[in-house]
Amino acid sequence: MKPEMWAVLTAICWAVGSVLEKKGVKLGEFTPVMGTTIRTVVSLTLLLVLSFSFWGEVKTAGLKPVLLIAVGGGVIAGCLGIVFLYSALRDGQISIVLTIAFCLTPVIGAILGCLFLEERLGLVQILGIVMCVAGAALVTLFNLPAVKS
Repeated sequence: MKPEMWAVLTAICWAVGSVLEKKGVKLGEFTPVMGTTIRTVVSLTLLLVLSFSFWGEVKTAGLKPVLLIAVGGGVIAGCLGIVFLYSALRDGQISIVLTIAFCLTPVIGAILGCLFLEERLGLVQILGIVMCVAGAALVTLFNLPAVKS
């Protein structure tokens, strides 16, 4: 499968997951930290089962790649990022929270990719970044009352 299709599936999972997480956090009156803990315990349990046959990769990879994933994915994205997302979802409108979070993620990622991974941006990527920033700005600056169904 092409990387773009995996990205679309990621977006679908994150959007559906965010809707369910917002409802769960509100319904259970959970703090963002508790919501993140529930999410992480379930994810960890499932991942331990799914990854069992691949644990040999950790031995051969060495310490540096494991630490990069642990800090980047475990601490920054998996813990802090999700606690911040749950903090926003708890009281914010999902249409605004997800637009800001997921419009700015590729913008910041592209900038970091240029600075630290020596990736180059073409005109199409630059235009996409401008549109992402414009979309997040529109949703934030022109926050009109939501229509309730």
